[in-house]
Amino acid sequence: MAQSIRRSLGWTIALAVAMSIALGLILAAGKLEVFPYYALVSLMYGVAMGVPVMLMYRWLRPRLHRQSELIQWLVYMAVLIAIVVIATLFVQGILTMVGLMTSATMWSSMLASLQISAAMAIPGTLGAITYARLHKQLGDREADRQRAVAAETEARLASLESRTQPHFLFNALNSAIALIPEDPKRAEKILERLSALLRFSLDAHVSLVPLGDELAVVTDYLEIERVRFGERLVYELVVPDDVRTIEIPAFAVQTLVENSIKYAVSPRKQGGKITVRAHRAEQCLVIDVLDDGPGFNGHVWKAGHGLDSLRSRLDALYGAAAKLVAPAASSAGAAVSIQVPLR
Repeated sequence: MAQSIRRSLGWTIALAVAMSIALGLILAAGKLEVFPYYALVSLMYGVAMGVPVMLMYRWLRPRLHRQSELIQWLVYMAVLIAIVVIATLFVQGILTMVGLMTSATMWSSMLASLQISAAMAIPGTLGAITYARLHKQLGDREADRQRAVAAETEARLASLESRTQPHFLFNALNSAIALIPEDPKRAEKILERLSALLRFSLDAHVSLVPLGDELAVVTDYLEIERVRFGERLVYELVVPDDVRTIEIPAFAVQTLVENSIKYAVSPRKQGGKITVRAHRAEQCLVIDVLDDGPGFNGHVWKAGHGLDSLRSRLDALYGAAAKLVAPAASSAGAAVSIQVPLR
């Protein structure tokens, strides 16, 4: 923080020096003998206005970011005008004290000095504030993009890890081997699905994929698990064709389906049913993943776990335009809803 202030202060003083030289040359009108006087006076004005403006802007910006654009600019303008008036009085007073200006001259030239100060300070300051705001917005967008990339990479690695866990591979391969004598075609299909699943986890280099591609991966995963669980696992995909081309975060539905397998199917003797639904709602795509398991016990958003990671990815990719809705507690099955904008 202190280093940032020192850097901003250095740039402010450097700009004031450059402007004082330029204004000194203009006001001297080619008379080199009076150039030092005008340059010095311009430098005093530049520092007296520039430094307080810089410090006040840094102090006000975090306190006004929740206000509307109009309120922010009105506050900036009011503070800027106050600084211009105070700085002009301060510089005029210093010049009077050192004998470069009389009291009568000070007050008679006050209006003209204020006009010159305002003409010099207001456009430059507003331009600097606009630049700083645009720079911050670009920085925020880049930070969001980096978070989205990191979250997407984390999701891909988590998906790959879940596929390469020994028990998952062992169960999938063992199921395929057990099917070879009685149903070799189905065994071959299981191995193809496992291969497709691993390939998707390795090759998904983009953050967004069409819903149809995501559902194909989900289907491969469920069919592999269905060999292991048999009739204990029932699933249903209720997704119309007109929404299958809409892009969603990769592994979003897959993450929720894996949670249902883990908590609603695997630990229960009777197994469970998983339902995936999708539909348009105004300008959003809504995806619901439901199961008839024991539901949530109040510990839904565990840091670093599936739902929390998915929510972080949605925030990074869409901001407030996307939502992940899950009940804090439920004893009648789990129901998680993803809402993403249609873009």
